[in-house]
Amino acid sequence: MGGSGDDSGSSRLSRTFSRLSRHQSRDPPRPPVQPERLPAQQDDRPPPPPDPEPAPAPLPTPVATPPKRPDKATKPKLPPRPLSKVFSSNEHGSAVLQGFDAFRADETLCDVVLVPGDSTDTFPVHRVIMASSSDYFKAMFTGGMREQEMREIKLHGVTKLGLKNIIDFIYTSTVNLDMVNLQETLEAANFLQVMPVLSFCNQLLSSEITIDNCGEVERIATDLLLKDLQLNIGEFVRQNLSALVECGRYLQLSETSMANALSKNSLQGFSELELYHIAKGWLEYDYPNRRSSVYGLMRHIRFPLMSPSDLIQISQDDEEGAESMMRSDTACVNLLLEASNYQMMPFMQPALQTERTQIRSDDTHILALGGVMRQQLVVSRELRLYDEKSGIWRALKPMEVPRYQHGVALLGGFLFIVGGQSNCTTHSSGSSNCMC
Repeated sequence: MGGSGDDSGSSRLSRTFSRLSRHQSRDPPRPPVQPERLPAQQDDRPPPPPDPEPAPAPLPTPVATPPKRPDKATKPKLPPRPLSKVFSSNEHGSAVLQGFDAFRADETLCDVVLVPGDSTDTFPVHRVIMASSSDYFKAMFTGGMREQEMREIKLHGVTKLGLKNIIDFIYTSTVNLDMVNLQETLEAANFLQVMPVLSFCNQLLSSEITIDNCGEVERIATDLLLKDLQLNIGEFVRQNLSALVECGRYLQLSETSMANALSKNSLQGFSELELYHIAKGWLEYDYPNRRSSVYGLMRHIRFPLMSPSDLIQISQDDEEGAESMMRSDTACVNLLLEASNYQMMPFMQPALQTERTQIRSDDTHILALGGVMRQQLVVSRELRLYDEKSGIWRALKPMEVPRYQHGVALLGGFLFIVGGQSNCTTHSSGSSNCMC
């Protein structure tokens, strides 16, 4: 009995726990109940003073850290640049000129007709093309001149051939020149102020100067005031004066070219007496028209460098001649007096220097003068010049007395020798003593 009772009690307890377990699995767990706080009773006593705030802790010392490198993957990209390129065509300019030339050939859009001074032929052209290539036409068509409104314009200073060549150059940038049409083309280029053609004609004429045509080329240069060509003519005459004199072509040259050649220091190969006779021959070739040029040429002859006998010969020839060139002009007489005074006062020559006392030479030389010949113990009076072209020493006029240990100076084209010793004596001991 007792045992069965215990079993039944335990069975009931087991069933009770099973039911509780099933109830807990069906119902969610409830939160724990919080105990309610009772309201605090009011106290009439003042609250205790607050505790003092603790002192703030010192901040840590900042540590410098290198900046972070930006990530290439996250670097912003710049916007793409707009496409911008410059195009240049070398063929475009020539194509435009060809188009204009084609328009000129069939007179398309031509708005003015040019007529040369020596012909009735006409040349239809475009005003804007001519004005852009010629200062003459630019002033005519844009400067308010009456030709600005004219349909046909007569050019009295230009020939037919010259005008045709200039127009061809403006429309094609080329021109055919030879010695037949060169002068007319040059005159037209100078008149119409087409500078490229004018410059080319100058170069062509300068390269074609010869002994036979230099007089004609000089006349062209003088008439058209071509300064560069005139300079080239002057240089040609200076370099070829001997050949021009030999064939007589120098007689056709102008006073300017002759005076320019006679004034040059680099004119070599002539004595001053020979240059005097060349100038005299040029004057006598057309003396009535060249009488006024006597002093203009003779002032370039360096009479002071002539010998006294040469000066006497010039004076005698001038007195005996039918036409007295030198004595008829007071300025020319003064040239001879200047030379006479220069020759009669040799010790005053350094103080009488003029353009006519300069030696015709731009060269520099080495001089050796005086000294002692060691073997013979003789003091020398020689004066020698070293010729760089031939590589030899040339003897000049010796010094008046021998010199040794002397001073030398070059002033104003004069060589000054000062002091020194003039003789050498030998003692028994073998030593030498030089005295002056």
